[in-house]
Amino acid sequence: MRTLIILLGSLIICLLSCKGGAKEKPSGNKGEDCIRTVLSKDTSLGSKRNNECKEVSLSTTIDRYVISLSGLDYSECPNLFTEAFKSHIDAWVNMKQVTDSFPNLRGELHDLFDQIEGSKDSIVFKKLLADVWSTWEIVEKESKVFE
Repeated sequence: MRTLIILLGSLIICLLSCKGGAKEKPSGNKGEDCIRTVLSKDTSLGSKRNNECKEVSLSTTIDRYVISLSGLDYSECPNLFTEAFKSHIDAWVNMKQVTDSFPNLRGELHDLFDQIEGSKDSIVFKKLLADVWSTWEIVEKESKVFE
């Protein structure tokens, strides 16, 4: 009887401490470090991208941004994060379908996007921009595994 009480007590303690079977998020591992590095570099590259098109075309700016992102080391990142980020890069590449039509447009990226949104290419542009944002949401979702 005493053994049964001890087993039941241990089972109850185990169930209460298991948090309903939820997975613990990994911390301090290579995957987390890789994600943090990639996101940190993207922040820096994104800031550069936003202002670079004051001097060069949007398409050239996107090319440079994409090349820089593609050159990052994703080898230690989780596959789902890497796939999400590569889809985000592809969404930026697709944006050139519209930006190639505006080779002389100069200014801060978001200001230029506002101008294109009011152009004859606005329908296609809005769809491509929505793809950039939706792929970024997936990147954020996959990075939150490690928060």
